[in-house]
Amino acid sequence: MTDGGGGATNGFGPERPTADAGGARGTTDSTGKGAPDGCEAAPHAADGGGGGTAAGFGGLLARRTAWGRSDAIGRILAAANTPGVLSMAGGIPAPDSFPTDRLSAAAERVFARSATAALQYAPSEGVPQMRRALAVRAGETGAPVGPERVLITSGSQQGLDLLARTVLDEGDAVALDDPGYLGAVQLFRRAGARLLPVPTDREGMRVDVLEERLAAGERPKLVYVVPQFHNPTGGVLSEERRRRLAALAERYGFLVAEDDPYGDLAFTGGRLPSVDVHSGRVVRLMSLSKTLCPGLRVAGLVAPEGLFGELSAAKQSCDLQTNSLGQYVVAELLSDPAFLPAHLDRLRSLYGHRARTTASLLRRRLPWIAFDEPRGGLFFWCSVDDPRVTSDRLHAHARAEGVAIVPGTPFCIEQDGTRSLRLSFATLDEEQRHEAVARLAVAFEKARAEAS
Repeated sequence: MTDGGGGATNGFGPERPTADAGGARGTTDSTGKGAPDGCEAAPHAADGGGGGTAAGFGGLLARRTAWGRSDAIGRILAAANTPGVLSMAGGIPAPDSFPTDRLSAAAERVFARSATAALQYAPSEGVPQMRRALAVRAGETGAPVGPERVLITSGSQQGLDLLARTVLDEGDAVALDDPGYLGAVQLFRRAGARLLPVPTDREGMRVDVLEERLAAGERPKLVYVVPQFHNPTGGVLSEERRRRLAALAERYGFLVAEDDPYGDLAFTGGRLPSVDVHSGRVVRLMSLSKTLCPGLRVAGLVAPEGLFGELSAAKQSCDLQTNSLGQYVVAELLSDPAFLPAHLDRLRSLYGHRARTTASLLRRRLPWIAFDEPRGGLFFWCSVDDPRVTSDRLHAHARAEGVAIVPGTPFCIEQDGTRSLRLSFATLDEEQRHEAVARLAVAFEKARAEAS
């Protein structure tokens, strides 16, 4: 199969009609060069603040810098570190979930046995023992895979970025859940992709709607899914939908990008296997941020053999390699076969308890919001029942009261998020959660009074 331009694609180029370059079809950005369809153009800031561009440099910037620019994630992370603010905003793991003692002991063993290697450059594909460890974990949760198909990345977000760099041209379509993960929406827009939003429900992406759009002529190169405890909705892609998605990938030739940072955080029952047990057209993004800790920035991806070389080349040109020391420490920790099962059991108990107690607290103190109780992950996806109060208005008053939440609009592409919000139950302790909910109740009353 070819990509329509005569280049070989190792079987991973979907057959699609040749399209004009995105910039020729899209909206105009601040450089006057155009933005691809489905990719919002944002003006370049001239004051040098808030991540904007210093005056006088706008003419030097690539046009993609204006596509879908958002500092929503930056604001979420900043809120979590602002003194006096109780954050229910970020998808940030609880500090008491970190296996600090075990990591410290693993680091001591690494320095005692392998200090020189751990402090030196390493292969771009990753330290061999780290690649083996992730290959084992991938086989436990999906199709069997050898370490030669594992690429170690600086967080799973980098894995998604490498995939976008490798397969997406301006104007290529990417199908994804709507609402969807902020970081993916921002990344795909920055890549110049045309977003193809697909509605989602408690059983994950509406694969039937995707199938209808494929039958009508849409040809995405990628379909991006968060299959377990979707961010932000908490949906779980059902086994039936996984099979159907895999069948559609085989039929239409697109890639499935499976991003699964929450799969190990099921409060009851087990996890469903990866879509890759049904199709060889899946790239798995494997995060350790929610199960170990985010600060090490050690993650990985599992790619089909025909794509691996190009993804590795993209990694080399991006940052040469993921930090060696972090890889050695994580690989040492995971070399104990008893560690991960026991650690994950502790996480499920910790987060399951926090989810249940927070749900009870929200129902008692905030009767104006509705939600499905989480089955896993880190979030509540809520709707505001009072038609006078939008989530943006509530967010502004909550911020003034010293509690951070995330309004629904940034997650949405076509869906209406004006009365949705995401609340995290993960980071705050019990006393802090009670105080945060009390502040949110005050914020709601002020928002409602302002709207009256």
